[in-house]
Amino acid sequence: MQYKTLQVVLKEKFIGHDAKNLSELDDALNRMAADGWTLNTMTTTVAGGTGLGGGDRTVFTLVFQK
Repeated sequence: MQYKTLQVVLKEKFIGHDAKNLSELDDALNRMAADGWTLNTMTTTVAGGTGLGGGDRTVFTLVFQK
């Protein structure tokens, strides 16, 4: 069995809670599935944004197996 790890960072809007780039997570999951990988584990970590325009960032760590 093989494993592969991938991280995707979603950036939250400065005002509100919607991720601006949620499609990046979808794209990563679909790309890996098309290559025959199955999602085994997913963890998330939220980091507060810094600076004037910084919203929160959610880091998804995806572990796939094949």
